[in-house]
Amino acid sequence: MIGIVGFHVLMLVLGIGIAVRVISAQRVSNVLSYLHTTIGITTPPLEQVPMIAIIWIVSTVVIVDGCLLLLVFITKLLH
Repeated sequence: MIGIVGFHVLMLVLGIGIAVRVISAQRVSNVLSYLHTTIGITTPPLEQVPMIAIIWIVSTVVIVDGCLLLLVFITKLLH
């Protein structure tokens, strides 16, 4: 439970840090370029980096929460 709450707090702080530009766009762009290169898609221009990073963060939170919800749902059905 602490891990789940910690994950959400970390993602929230990271998202807010990117949105209010506490974390530099160049640093976020470097991380996104590794991610996009691994997946095989083009890297966004520097002015679009904060929005793309927030989209990635929200997508990650939705995927993790969906997996946890399914895990709880399936274990309730089997028990």
